[in-house]
Amino acid sequence: MRFRIRPLFIIFVSLQLLRLYSQEAFLIDYYGVVSTDIDENMGKMTSDLYYTQLSEIANFTVTDRRAAPILRSEPEITALPQSISFYVIITKNDDSSKWISTYKVVNGSGAMSRSESKEFDSFYKILMEPKSALQETIRNLIENRDSGKAGQDEPQPSAPAKAISTEFLSGTWSGEQNIDKIVIMRGGRGFVIFENGASLTINIRIIENGGDTVVNIVQNGKSNASYFPDIPRPLALKAAVNADPIEWNLQISDDNTMTGTKKTLVCENDTVTTGLVDVTWSRKR
Repeated sequence: MRFRIRPLFIIFVSLQLLRLYSQEAFLIDYYGVVSTDIDENMGKMTSDLYYTQLSEIANFTVTDRRAAPILRSEPEITALPQSISFYVIITKNDDSSKWISTYKVVNGSGAMSRSESKEFDSFYKILMEPKSALQETIRNLIENRDSGKAGQDEPQPSAPAKAISTEFLSGTWSGEQNIDKIVIMRGGRGFVIFENGASLTINIRIIENGGDTVVNIVQNGKSNASYFPDIPRPLALKAAVNADPIEWNLQISDDNTMTGTKKTLVCENDTVTTGLVDVTWSRKR
């Protein structure tokens, strides 16, 4: 039996290939995040997120020009004539609880500068901006196209219920005593905000263990006595110095619930040791 390739099919494939290979390539110098309204840890996390998204855009060659985890004033651009500089300015609206991200591009000669601002209901919404929306904004700016959606805080698209990945888990979670919220971002990073104001960054990975899927979450960085608010402060200060990183091993009960154990410091009869605590996380809506 012989198959005939229709001319229209050949034309369609040719057009798609032409579109792919005719896209202009860009050299991008990334300068990071500028803000006086967030601390260094939050700034680094946000800056890393933008760098990851920028690097994943097709036909973009990205050079990391960051001089610090977060900048307190706009950077001095020292780019090559053929490159484009990109950075993000984050500010808090003094008249409300809203936050504003301003994406800015400057060409190598400095003759061209473009920006687009988006308003978000909270700082965490900035981190939760859909990957597709963020990349579209960046590409439109650099290619000097009108996105037509400036200033919109777009809802995050829901992932398939069975797609167990950091993409699916991304969002805000709660459920533990003394913890206000846990934020998981796409790409396997996140942070924990305690009710006492302390925050720690976390790394998230998905582990297949004997047919079971385990969400492994590990503290990133040194321990702090504030991470153990249920332990008397003098004991926590002493124990935190040599404490192992806090670690969670959770299983997904349903789309919005995870249960498992947390390895952390526990105190009994004024003795502090490492132990396991049962925990349940629920996705905030």
